[in-house]
Amino acid sequence: MAGKVRNMVNRNGRFHARLVVPKDLRGIVGKTELRSPLGGDHRQALKLLPGAVAQLQHQIGLAEQKAGAGRPQSAPARYPLA
Repeated sequence: MAGKVRNMVNRNGRFHARLVVPKDLRGIVGKTELRSPLGGDHRQALKLLPGAVAQLQHQIGLAEQKAGAGRPQSAPARYPLA
């Protein structure tokens, strides 16, 4: 039996990539979570998931930059690229 796939949810037969917005950035983003539709086919959704999650992480990264525009960056990025 397969395990649960991280950052993917099934809502009414449709798959979505889902990422929770950190509490300190919710005022900037305006949402508590970000979602991106992946379609109705599970295999196709699994193929599209990494790209969709990367885009959602990019949106959070932009909000993080906007939040810290005047401050020097002392902590590493929230989603660093390998």
